[in-house]
Amino acid sequence: MNTTSSPTGNIPTANPDQILEATAATLASADAGSAETLLNLKMVHNARLSQLKRAADTLKKQLGPDDPSVKAAEAAVNVGSAKVARISVVHQELDTPPPQLAADGWALHGRVYSADLKPLAKYTVFLVDSQKTYQEAYGFAYTDDTGYFLFNVVGAKVTAPLFIAMTNPKGEPVYLSATPFQTVPGSVTYQKITLPSGAQPLGDPPQAVRDVALPSRKSKPSTKAQK
Repeated sequence: MNTTSSPTGNIPTANPDQILEATAATLASADAGSAETLLNLKMVHNARLSQLKRAADTLKKQLGPDDPSVKAAEAAVNVGSAKVARISVVHQELDTPPPQLAADGWALHGRVYSADLKPLAKYTVFLVDSQKTYQEAYGFAYTDDTGYFLFNVVGAKVTAPLFIAMTNPKGEPVYLSATPFQTVPGSVTYQKITLPSGAQPLGDPPQAVRDVALPSRKSKPSTKAQK
């Protein structure tokens, strides 16, 4: 990783490819099954990020916003923020307990993030078949403040491939999975969904979803699948 000299010391900078490589290496060195390990790792990188932010603020006051050293310092803050966000996403997944299942049940749960890995709340998640027909038997779910959603299905047999679909808080379809969601009784699947930046709505949601899941939205969102 490159470094840039400044009055406050050497500040690292990196391009997006280096960010991904460094993050992957950091996470690979951690215990993949330990949420506590990742939490500690997040704390370390948060502390480093705080140092980078203070250094950037100091340089900006001393040199002005257009100085190359300030630009480098701000780039380093972006690198640090991206790394913390990626670690947070992995930690959230490891720290999320699997839902309790009925003997003949299955569950699909996960989180929805923006392109910069911010959790997205009040999104409506539902399941469709290969013809994009809403599968009412499985209900729908709203994401909570952490982007979390949950389908905990009892007794409903999956007779066709299912795809995950989603609308934003305005009721505009913004996501349809490219591959089907596979499930069998007793299975629990966690899905991390990241919506691309600047994505355009995909059309109108199924009328059944609009009628049931997208009314005035006055009620408090629930993370449990509903029917």
